[in-house]
Formats: sequence, structure tokens, C-alpha cells
Amino acid sequence: MVQVGALLNWSTDLDRTANPLGYASNFFDFQARALMDGHLWVAPGSLGIEAFQVDGREYMYFGPFPALLRIPVLWTTSEFDGRLTVVSMLLAYAIFATMTTRLLWLVRDVVRGSGEPVTGREGAVLGTVLALCLAGTSLTYNASLPWVYHEVYAWAVALALGCAYWMVRVQIDPRRWTIGWLIAFDLALVLTRTPGGFAVCLGTVAIGVWWASGRGTRPLRRVGAVLVAGGLACLGAGVAVNMAKFGHPFLFPLEDQVWTQLNEHRREALAANGGTITGPQFFTTGLLTYFRLDGIRFVDYFPWVTFPAEPARAVGSAFIDQSYRTGSVTAFMPLLLIMALASVPWLMRTSAKPRTLVLWVPVLSMVLVTGAIMNYGYYAYRYTGDIVPALVVGSVVTGVLLARVLQRVRASVVTASVTLLALGTAYSTGAHLLVGFQAAAFTSPGPALARYLATQEDISPGAQARLTTVGQGPPSERGAPDAIHVQGSCDALYVETGEDADRWLLAERRSVVVTARLDPDFTASSSIIVTIGTEPRRWIRLQTNDDGQARVVLQHEEDPWYGPWFDVLPPYEIRIGVRDLPEWGYAEVGSNPGGYVGFTRSFSWSEDWVRQPIPIEVTVDDTADLAERGIHVEPEAGVTPPTCRRILGDYSAHE
Repeated sequence: MVQVGALLNWSTDLDRTANPLGYASNFFDFQARALMDGHLWVAPGSLGIEAFQVDGREYMYFGPFPALLRIPVLWTTSEFDGRLTVVSMLLAYAIFATMTTRLLWLVRDVVRGSGEPVTGREGAVLGTVLALCLAGTSLTYNASLPWVYHEVYAWAVALALGCAYWMVRVQIDPRRWTIGWLIAFDLALVLTRTPGGFAVCLGTVAIGVWWASGRGTRPLRRVGAVLVAGGLACLGAGVAVNMAKFGHPFLFPLEDQVWTQLNEHRREALAANGGTITGPQFFTTGLLTYFRLDGIRFVDYFPWVTFPAEPARAVGSAFIDQSYRTGSVTAFMPLLLIMALASVPWLMRTSAKPRTLVLWVPVLSMVLVTGAIMNYGYYAYRYTGDIVPALVVGSVVTGVLLARVLQRVRASVVTASVTLLALGTAYSTGAHLLVGFQAAAFTSPGPALARYLATQEDISPGAQARLTTVGQGPPSERGAPDAIHVQGSCDALYVETGEDADRWLLAERRSVVVTARLDPDFTASSSIIVTIGTEPRRWIRLQTNDDGQARVVLQHEEDPWYGPWFDVLPPYEIRIGVRDLPEWGYAEVGSNPGGYVGFTRSFSWSEDWVRQPIPIEVTVDDTADLAERGIHVEPEAGVTPPTCRRILGDYSAHE
């Protein structure tokens, strides 16, 4: 599947994380370790801004099912802590593919009968529809970022499709083992993503109530009672977990989240919406965001397809929390949406036929899954994962119907229909792969972002010149999405994300290099050589002693980091370097001779908690005073960052 390639970033890196620090790719590992210790709360500080602080303990709001799957591995070793997200998502995609395929053929048996042979025409249509369902959804985009936010949707969609399959299967063949599988999938989903779990549990209860109320034979009434009990038990399990963590059947106390304590806009949103960001006031915004016709942006440079130029905006009087550049189902999954909508009139037209009645509860349950995001004041494309089960189930129904209809038409019509399906599949698959490739780069500044820009220059040469500006300082104003800014003569290279937060990402920065030449008879001194940032100030000092030795000191706002003392030998030169590592958010300080000194943070948070690079500047003490102490300092040009050099050369050639 294409999800595998996107998930591995077209490599063999099975322990890849969404960002180099591994943040948010290790949350389920923390939860698994906590469950192994017999409790739900996790280690303080392990979840960062995502933690909910309740009664002096910290909890994660994600359900525990993906954490439970990790326990057999974590019980035997700690080597894979924080490195299991890709494997977990691969397993989820395998289940998604299996259950979608089984659902397709089960629906085919319901509509046409299990004894009907599969013709070549039918195989071509159903094969293309299956490819559309497996590759053309937002799960392909989600695969580009292996972290908890996307892992939970990989499992939620797979489990929801499993629930849909077993709902149909139970109604056709209500045996003990089919009922057991349905209850197992219900429980797994409610322990993964609570809103979706509640929807399928209610669907299971609805089937049980229908049978238990006398719509069937006595054995079916007994089966109905079992389904009602099982569905309610799964609901109770989801409620029990949420109550144990947050004291509420299904809501999270957002006022207790660490992010709420840091972000003023979140607090304003909670105040404006009565302490929550859930409610019908967000429905219109959600409808227009996730189903707008122009929910995609085409450009004439790689990657050619991106999300809309601006983050989602509130409609009417809704006061939304956070929003990102969010693509729409209509724009990214048009064929799936059309096919899903087309299934409704067909189901209504054939509702009198007993064999098609088994499809109604699964379809309605998948639609009910979407209710959570449609009434939630937080907008990001990953949330369309809640819409994917309804799209897949509806498209499967329409695909089976279309395959039956095409048995009675001319071959040219069949060819045209399959071609149209294939084109729709290729469009949605390609669009998701392209926006996923960009998202992976934008989530990991530094080398990954620089490689993305180099790829962009290779595939669409000359296009970057139109996107590039050059200035002596860092970018000071918001730019258009994908804009590139070169500081100085490649002192730094920035890319504009178009988001409200983390707007200008640092791809490369020239290292700061200072050469200190000492007189042979230098004496003990301590001089500031490099200043990093402004508030709080950090310095790099060169210390010398009367024994012909020197060392470099990195002065933090806390305790300093000391490099080793080393002998200063002819020609009495010391090179001090500061190499920024944007992917880590830290700069490495070292010297030659002397070696490693320490790390210092190379970014800061603004008042709105937007990450901003810290200037790294060369300052020199009073030169006369330094000369008296036998020290002569000269800044040198560090190595020009290679990607920036290419972009600046392209820009200069087109000026």
C-alpha cells in the first residue's frame, strides 16, 4: 500500500518519528509503561503541553488500546521505547486493508448473492474501488507523520471498518464467534477514539434492540439481548476509563491541560464557549471547512498540490480554538464523496428488500462517527479521518452496485467507467502523498526541510526564484505559503508555512566561526566572543590562564558549561564555532583545539507560543583591551549552507 511508503518516508526506517526529538511519537509508550505499573497516569512532564494535570497527576486524553498492544514488547525490553509508532501504524493499516477488502466482498454477496461468479468486468470495477478506498483517503496523508495524533486515526479507521464488517456479518450469520468479533472491535475502538467507539457501540445496541424487541425468532431475541449487553458493556468500558482519568463520561477538562495554561487564545476560546470547545455552534464552520469546494491549492511548482493558503477561519459567531491549513473531503477525496452520497438513494430504494436491510445500521453508525469533528472547534486535516469510514462504506456499496449495472452495458462504457475510477483513485492518492511529503518536511525543520527544498529545486527548477526574497535580517512579516527567505549571503534560509503558528521555519543557518589569535606571552583573561540571542542572554567566553592554556565557556542563564583546558601551541590560533541544529532546536558549541563544549537552545517562544530562531551574533570586547591581554579576535565566514547556495544562485540568475 502507498501508506507503507509514506509511513517509512520511502526508506526502511522502521523506527522513524515525525520529528527528530521523537515528541508525540512516544506517548503510547509512556501510557504502556504506566499500565504495566498498574495505573493510568504517566510520568510528570513526559507529555509536554498535551498533558492533563488532574489531582497532581498527569494523563493523556488518547485511549489506551494502542498502548496495550505495546506491552508485550515493552515487557521484555526498553530498547524500543519511543520507536514503535511506525510498526503500530503498519499493523493498523494491515487491519484496515483486510477489513475493507472483506467488507467489499461481503457487501457484494449481500447485493448479488454469494453464489454468483465474479466476472472480468466486476473484478475490474471492484478492484479499482478497493484501490480507491485503501489509497485515496486522508490515511495516506496521515502516514507521512508517525506520531500519536495520526497513529490514533490509523487505528480508529481500521477498527471502525472492522466494526462495519462484523455488523453486517452478525446480521447475516449471528453465531457466537461473529458476535464475539463485533464486541471485540467495538471495545478496541471505544478504547482508541471515544466518539467513534460510542457510535459503533450504539449501532451494536440498535441491532440488538431490533432483535430483542421481537423482530425475529426466539433465538434471535436471545442474540439481541447479548448484543445489547455487549454494546452497553463496551460503552461502559469507555466511560469507566474516561471517568477514572477526568471524572466525566466522555469530555476532557481542557482547562486542566498544560497547553491551556500557556496559550491565551485557548483560554479565550474556553471562556467564550462555556468552558468547552465542543458544541453545535461549530457545525457550520466544520461543514464549510471539511466540505468546501476550494479546499485545495494547486501551484506550478513541486509539490504542485498543497492545502489552502490560510488556516480554517470561524464562520458566524463561532469562537474557534486552533486551526491549521485544512484540506477538504470534497477537494481531496471527490470520488469517494460522490460514491458515498450515491449509496444513500440506492439504499433507500431497496430498503424493502430484507437482504439490503443489513447495510443500514453499519452505514448510519459510520455517519454517526463524524459527529465529533463536525461539532468541535479545532480544525486540522487529520480530523477527516473521522469521515473516512463513512466514505469507505458508502463507496463500497456504490461500487458493488456499479459493478452489477456494468454487466449489462457495452464494453466501451465499462472501459470509460473503470478509467474514470482509476483517474479518481490516482488523483486522491497522489494529492495525499504530495501534501504528506510537504507536511513531513514542515514538521521537521533543518536537514529534512533543506532536502525538501533541494527536491523542489530539482523537480521544478527556476520556480523557487519567484518565491524567494533576500534581506539582511530574518523575515519580519508574514509571507505567502511556501515563500523562501534568504538572510544575507546565505547566513540563514527560512520557509513560510502559512500557518498561524510556526510560520517561518529555519532550514539552514551558516555556522558562526571566530578565530582568536593569542600573543605568545598572553596572560589570564576572560573575554566574551559570541553572544547568542538577547533575552535571556547567553555568551561564549574564551578563558586563558598564566600557564599557557585556554578553554571555552558557554555561559547559560543557569550554570556555565566548561570546555576542557588545552595547551595553546604555535601558531597560537583557536577557532570557536557555533553550529545550529534546527531539527533539535539547539546549537552545538565547540573549539579547535579543545573540542566539544556544550549545547544551547537556538530558539525561543513568543508570547503566543510561536517558535522563533534566536539570533547568533559575533560580538567582540574592547579590541584595545583584548590586545593588551594578548588576544586578537576576527570573525570568519562559516561554510555556506548548500541548499541556500543553490536557491540564492537561482534567485540571482533570475534577477
